Amino acid sequence: MSFDNNPRIKKGHLSSLELNGWFVSNGNASIDSVELFNDRKSLKLQNDPADSLKISQVYYYANTRDITGDSIYFSGKFKYKGADSTSIVFGIQQMGQDTMANAMTEIGKRSGDSEWNDFTIKTAMSSLTSGINFFVFTTGNIELWTSNWQAQLDKKPLGSFVNHEFSVEKDKEFDYGSSFCLSAPTTQTYENLEVLGKVWGFLKYYHPEVAQGNYNWDYELFRILPQIAKAPDKDKKNKLLNEWIDKYGKITQTVSYAIEDSSKYSRIIDTDWINDENLFDAPLISKLNTIKNAKRNLKFNYYLIPYQSGGSSLFDREKEYPLIPWKDQGYRILTLYRLWNAVEYCFPYTEMTDKPWDTLLGKFLPRFVSPVDNEEYKLAILELLTCINDSHGFVYVPREDLEKTILKRQSDSFVVPVTLTESKSGDIVVRDTRTFELERGDIIRTIDGEDVKKIITDLSPYVPASNHPTLVRNVLPWLLRTDTGYMNITCIRNGKEIQIDIKNFGQNRRRQPHELSDMKWPKDYNLSAKKIIYIDVSTAESDAITDMIQNNKNAKGVILDMRKYPSMAAYGTLPNLLLPAPQEFMWFSFNRNEAPGNYKLCSIAKAGSDNPDYFKGKVAILVNEGTQSHGEFSSMAYRKAPQSAIIGSTTAGADGNIGSFYLPGKATCIYTALGAYYPNWEQCQRKGVKIDIEVRPTNQEIRNGQDVWIEKAIEYILK
Repeated sequence: MSFDNNPRIKKGHLSSLELNGWFVSNGNASIDSVELFNDRKSLKLQNDPADSLKISQVYYYANTRDITGDSIYFSGKFKYKGADSTSIVFGIQQMGQDTMANAMTEIGKRSGDSEWNDFTIKTAMSSLTSGINFFVFTTGNIELWTSNWQAQLDKKPLGSFVNHEFSVEKDKEFDYGSSFCLSAPTTQTYENLEVLGKVWGFLKYYHPEVAQGNYNWDYELFRILPQIAKAPDKDKKNKLLNEWIDKYGKITQTVSYAIEDSSKYSRIIDTDWINDENLFDAPLISKLNTIKNAKRNLKFNYYLIPYQSGGSSLFDREKEYPLIPWKDQGYRILTLYRLWNAVEYCFPYTEMTDKPWDTLLGKFLPRFVSPVDNEEYKLAILELLTCINDSHGFVYVPREDLEKTILKRQSDSFVVPVTLTESKSGDIVVRDTRTFELERGDIIRTIDGEDVKKIITDLSPYVPASNHPTLVRNVLPWLLRTDTGYMNITCIRNGKEIQIDIKNFGQNRRRQPHELSDMKWPKDYNLSAKKIIYIDVSTAESDAITDMIQNNKNAKGVILDMRKYPSMAAYGTLPNLLLPAPQEFMWFSFNRNEAPGNYKLCSIAKAGSDNPDYFKGKVAILVNEGTQSHGEFSSMAYRKAPQSAIIGSTTAGADGNIGSFYLPGKATCIYTALGAYYPNWEQCQRKGVKIDIEVRPTNQEIRNGQDVWIEKAIEYILK
């Protein structure tokens, strides 16, 4: 926490997974190279003249998500000038899941000037602590300097924890390739590889030596892979696996991880396969069970993928190996093992997939061991991730590679300036258009001779989505694209089938806004005359929302348009205006570090506050497939308003914070990593939020330019 290297001091508050560093939440803070303590720079803190409360606070945040300890010690120096009966407080703030603990030393009211003084604070460290703020807080007029901040955990310097280098990171043997080559895999080979993949993943998350970061588990795979792959039978394979496990030492401490109250869990992992006598001999079964019950750290599991609850970067303990060519067979197998096991142990919804997840490792092995070419290999990765049926899910490879592989088109292909939508009858219809060739309401049947619904079906294995509406949402922007600048479209217009040729995309004059046929927008429904408030929650700011509600208390209702991703400010404002008292609306479950794959209730989300002056009119919440994640979360909160209804169609069905990690070859994997449910574990993943009044436009309503969501909301509010 030295100031000698001029650390950056960020303004504002931190995200909960922010990197270690300095933050000033109130007042002005700067590094001072004039006022020194023992020739070391200090930090100067003073209040903002515009702040009538005259509050100043600066803190150093240390991410301790992976650090355990019993005690925290914090000390330093301070001096001040021009104090006017000013309060000075130094403190330790521990933050964790649903917990916050403070330990402070109040210097007391000070006036005048002082030379350097000492401060010290000691406190016990909570087992739930995931981050620590070391802070100084002042109220009143003062110029404060502080220096020589030092912190210790269990009498060891904080730096020895946060800058710790794990043994994993010292193993460099396979940095340039796996050296693994399997030319003619047999049925026995694939059986061996499937068993190895499951055992490797189990040890990755459950063996205490691996969980502590003592082994580079990617490279340990490459060391055992050639032997297991060539094992001629079950006996030889089990002998090798027994010897392999013995390499990591005997486990002497075990505990019971029995689930005493299953009602507190949304998912309990099934590890019964480790007892399968058709796969393993008795000594191996015994060892695997000992590993399952081994004592592990409650907070720290090196390879366990966390969910993101702020502006966190990717989980970089899963290395991306950007320079390894796709032809490296060992790394391709590692890619499969990493992805399959990440879902098995770090995905809260494994039991909800259409294809049983436990069957997919074996099914995908041939496609990773012996793909025809690089494109087939990428498709295999995309298809496996798509099998999680999660609208948050995606594997990001370089965009031009993705489009070339899936769409068979270049990234610089031409795009017809048209927005498509799916109607109530399941037709793909032009919702709005900037071309003269296509009109709103045209029903698309074929594109370049191929049935449009077949195109969607053909793309579905490579486009992760929780449900059909979200799949269509994700695919529609790709349909009207071409490399050639020419496209033939068959559509139905006014009941007749017509052929349309679109040519010279870049040269054709497009419709200007004044040339577009009338499409109704919220303003066209004369809502104010009907005493209805309309709020586009994707753009509305907190102050504007408050003004609209507070200044229209006698309105008959409010429409909350949630069809686009909402602003974060809205959720911080609306519940307190719409609800008379706090309401429970969502349960969250998170992965247990010491028993991965078991998702336990970690927090219950409540919305609103005690407010007898809440808005008494009806609340219409508009949703569709564009309502995803935070949009679904906040819609569920607003639905707790006394007179409210969710109006629309199936939402994206992907709530809960995401997790993200690398795959070999510089690919990035994204997926839902935090469980999110209605109370009592009622499912919203894949299903979406509960719809009270279903709405989806017919083909004719789309042609008419109607916003049937708004129309149904008006009907609901006025009837």
